[in-house]
Amino acid sequence: MSKRWVRMFTMCFLITILLAGCSSRSRSETIIIPDAEETSQVKEEQGAYDVKTIYRILSKSSELGTPIGWIHSTSLLSLFDENENTVSMERVDAPYEEHLKLFGIGAKLSFMTFSPASQSIAYVKQENGSFGLNIMTLADQKETVIAPIAMEQLRTLRFGWSNNGRYLVYLSNKSKNKGTSINVYDLMDHNLKTYSFGGWDEADIIGSIQLADDAQSVAIVRSRGKQFYVEIGTWNGSEMVRQYEHLAANDSQVEWIHNDQIAFIGQEGTLYAYDRRNAAFSVLVEGVNAFRLSPDRKSIAYAQDKDTVYAASLYGNNVLNKTQLFKGVIPSLMAWSQDNRRLLLCGWKPYEWDKPRAAPAPAPAPESASHSSAAQVVEGASRLNQNLVIEFK
Repeated sequence: MSKRWVRMFTMCFLITILLAGCSSRSRSETIIIPDAEETSQVKEEQGAYDVKTIYRILSKSSELGTPIGWIHSTSLLSLFDENENTVSMERVDAPYEEHLKLFGIGAKLSFMTFSPASQSIAYVKQENGSFGLNIMTLADQKETVIAPIAMEQLRTLRFGWSNNGRYLVYLSNKSKNKGTSINVYDLMDHNLKTYSFGGWDEADIIGSIQLADDAQSVAIVRSRGKQFYVEIGTWNGSEMVRQYEHLAANDSQVEWIHNDQIAFIGQEGTLYAYDRRNAAFSVLVEGVNAFRLSPDRKSIAYAQDKDTVYAASLYGNNVLNKTQLFKGVIPSLMAWSQDNRRLLLCGWKPYEWDKPRAAPAPAPAPESASHSSAAQVVEGASRLNQNLVIEFK
């Protein structure tokens, strides 16, 4: 073998050893590189929550309305008090200084809850001495009677929706002390299914109930004494079976991220995500007192230190691109527009919250029902200090 070939062989051998040594050192860390599409999405989201304009709703008007959600990407649906017997549903368009009456509703409506899909309103209607659950579609004001409600059921009645707005879910005691039921109404197929809730105890108070988009699972916030819990249940025939339970913050919210994962605030104020497919329990954000996911579940608004509101992107179990939106409001209601370009923020100023007198009644959140009449909702929510729309660049 010639000397030239010997030298080339020796150099290749040395290079191989060096590369092997570098490789062994690099294996001491695990680096996950996202694919090009995900990396591009993260870069595009940077700056997505920079604030362009903050609107104070009806700031130049002497009329007090109560925003309850978005009816269009730039328009709000609000309640206005007309007289002692009637309130009106009205549209408030950008720049949120004028309102247009859509229709009037009787004051004898209660437990009003607005669909996340901005298409329907559910409520309990009192008529001729009896109560009934009704749904009205906003496009044509068509009213559909879903089921009768006994007077003794009103105390335990709780409403919720699936995020896609297709299903309405409500929980109540059965009449004549026959236990508790969870009822699911399909707005597309117009049918009602009822499931028994065996986990109910007379000492329990149900705070909220939310349904997954496939209508196969339910998330419930309940309290017993001073302890609050969040739980996931699924259907087994005509019964609900509990799958998961965790201590939660007082009056904690719960939202479905997707059909197998929920987000909720734990007892210590940490925002968690729980995925039942692999029992994965993840920390999203610490020190949270309120949160709201966007309709597409890709963005999140949340409050820390009571009155500082942020927006961020939700990628898997990671919260990225945190951006401060507003400081000085303790949220009672946060709602994303359907295009994710605006956030409705309603609440109190901190000094109003800390006053020793009774706090004003909060505005009704789109995912929860108001237990008062429509007129009482307007009266109570009008005492809120702040009704804002935050528009992003």
